[in-house]
Amino acid sequence: MPRVDNRPLTADPTLMGNIQSEVAAESRPLLMFITKYAKVLVGIIVLLIVALVGTAIFRYVENSRQEETLDAMAKIMARPADAQQIADLEKLGQDCPASMRSAVAVSLAQSAAAQNNREKAAEAYGIVAQADYDSPLGLAAAINQAGEMLSSGRYAEGVKVLQALQPRLTQETGLQVKMMLAEGAARAGDHELAAKTYEDLAATAATDLDREYSATRAMELRAMAKAGKAEAE
Repeated sequence: MPRVDNRPLTADPTLMGNIQSEVAAESRPLLMFITKYAKVLVGIIVLLIVALVGTAIFRYVENSRQEETLDAMAKIMARPADAQQIADLEKLGQDCPASMRSAVAVSLAQSAAAQNNREKAAEAYGIVAQADYDSPLGLAAAINQAGEMLSSGRYAEGVKVLQALQPRLTQETGLQVKMMLAEGAARAGDHELAAKTYEDLAATAATDLDREYSATRAMELRAMAKAGKAEAE
């Protein structure tokens, strides 16, 4: 039985010579590089394969966890809205993948709002507003967060959130937010800010009725601001 030569390719000068004779002269440096660093190159390829396999496994597990979270959230939301529902949604939000936290937080905000739990609703909307800051969802969540704060009497906090939103407002959301800001500032006792906001609304109002209302409200708040300064002096 013929003996098999187990020597590596680079150890057989005759074989390498034959291979090199078949390779164009301009390609020989590349061939020499490959034969010299063959083990290193094979190691790199193996690492790449391991990384790809690991990524595929991670995505599979992540997708499975997302499906489990959606199933659990649907079951929780199918139950009557009560304190236990809020508690279960909070626990699910802590245990679920990061990619699902906004979805769970929205459900939590809806449940809390349905139970008139303004504090918890504002907190949940705040989670979404922070997690999806640059998206329309994040903007809507921040507006709802401010609305819940204003509804619960946390006027100064709501005003602070609304003021931070000003650079991000669109034409569609600008009017609503400015109205909220104007009334929130008035109830927070910041009559100067409230008057200025109503003046801006009067200048951009789409109808005569809106313009007249905003202008009248601005005048009232200017008078209140002036009276407040007089008392302070």
